[in-house]
Amino acid sequence: MKCKKNILLFLFVLVFSNSKAQTMFVRPITGTQTAYVVANIKKLTFSGGNLVVTNSTGSNDTFDLASNRYLNFTDLTLATTTHELVTNRFYVYPNPVTSILHLTNQDQSQTISRLAIITLQGRLLLEQNVINPNIAQVDLATLPQGMYFCKITSNNQTQTIKFLKQ
Repeated sequence: MKCKKNILLFLFVLVFSNSKAQTMFVRPITGTQTAYVVANIKKLTFSGGNLVVTNSTGSNDTFDLASNRYLNFTDLTLATTTHELVTNRFYVYPNPVTSILHLTNQDQSQTISRLAIITLQGRLLLEQNVINPNIAQVDLATLPQGMYFCKITSNNQTQTIKFLKQ
């Protein structure tokens, strides 16, 4: 268990340090998403299977890691001429992925039109049009292990989600 906790902490630090994030989102499997301005986060702690977020005022929020759908960071380094989505309407799963990455649309007013897979260094690896506007999948079996971004385009807006390829 300690090894898993250390690996999770290492991945979190890797994601957090490379993302140049503005906002952190925590989304439980059930319930509502919580957003944090990264500059206002004083401390993040992984303890007893929980993520504890301490903000600059000293108050704590605790999230059960097993009950979270995702932990996501917005990233302005991949900004394009389109506008970023205000809310997270798309989800990728499984995360981490071994071969097929699925994308689902939680808001029927937005349709997935295009997706791209991008390295942490910003190199475009794959870009494709989406046939079904509410659900898509992409085969990533040939990608090496590591962290990547999935950039989803919808109605001239984008959402970028970080995922791990195992």
